[in-house]
Amino acid sequence: MAELLVNQICPGATVQGTFALKAKKLLPYREAPGHFLAVTLADRTGSVEGRLWEGAEEADSRLKAGDIVTVEALAVAYNGSVQLRIDSIVKENGRIDPAKFIPSAGRLEEAEMKLMQLIDSLTQPYLKALLTHIFSKQDFYEAFSRAPAAAQYHHALLGGLLVHSVTVASAADGVVKDYPGADRDLLVAGAILHDIGKVQEYRCRGTVEQTDEGRLLGHIVSGVLFLDRAIAGVPGFPADLRLKLLHMITSHHGRYEWQSPKRPKFLEAALLHQLDLLDAQADMFSRAAAGREDGDSSWTGWVKGLDRCVYCR
Repeated sequence: MAELLVNQICPGATVQGTFALKAKKLLPYREAPGHFLAVTLADRTGSVEGRLWEGAEEADSRLKAGDIVTVEALAVAYNGSVQLRIDSIVKENGRIDPAKFIPSAGRLEEAEMKLMQLIDSLTQPYLKALLTHIFSKQDFYEAFSRAPAAAQYHHALLGGLLVHSVTVASAADGVVKDYPGADRDLLVAGAILHDIGKVQEYRCRGTVEQTDEGRLLGHIVSGVLFLDRAIAGVPGFPADLRLKLLHMITSHHGRYEWQSPKRPKFLEAALLHQLDLLDAQADMFSRAAAGREDGDSSWTGWVKGLDRCVYCR
């Protein structure tokens, strides 16, 4: 039997497949002793509610949110939606492809090509050597090109970090001609590198999760540490250029209240902050409009990351 994706499940369907366990809650029966287990299951196409009526306490004790689970169930109609009546739910311990559970960013091949073009276009020899040194390492490049740029707010997709970084760098390349005082190569290189610490901040399995390093340090600190080690691998790298690149990573969030250790202190750092914010917010507006629950409405519901509703017409 072929596995059904969430968006293919309809009432009456027999479901056998693997899902990410997004949430679970043990609840008491209303009119009888005992409990049932309410779960939210998800894959890259969406989420579906499920109920395990027998063996709920035992299942609750061996499962946790974030697990990948193998489920056997019958899909039924409930309150105008589809719900799974679960017969079996077991933690899956085998090799997992995150692409089954987390959507992938679009334009990945285009972004990969553009990244290489931007690196090749650098004329400052030390910046070009540094980025070539970083991205020529196959293991790191593969991790960078599959990493998300966030857990939920913007570019929270496989490959989201690559697309976000390249979009910011391309915008930097376009805007720099209007600011004659800006160093084009420094701005483009800083844009490519500004979120480099997110390779260490996130891991992907059934969902995008923060690593221990992400929780304890965050991507700004991780990015500074990573970049300083990479700079040490480029003989003769100028001290002032090192400080500027490290400052651009340190200050790209722009404001102390946005967990930025420093505010931008020179033109390229200030431009990078604005371009990073621009791309992040553009993605949040676009995804909010595309994902609104009521397709006939001109408005989304409340969008947490933007702190507002979004107009869609």
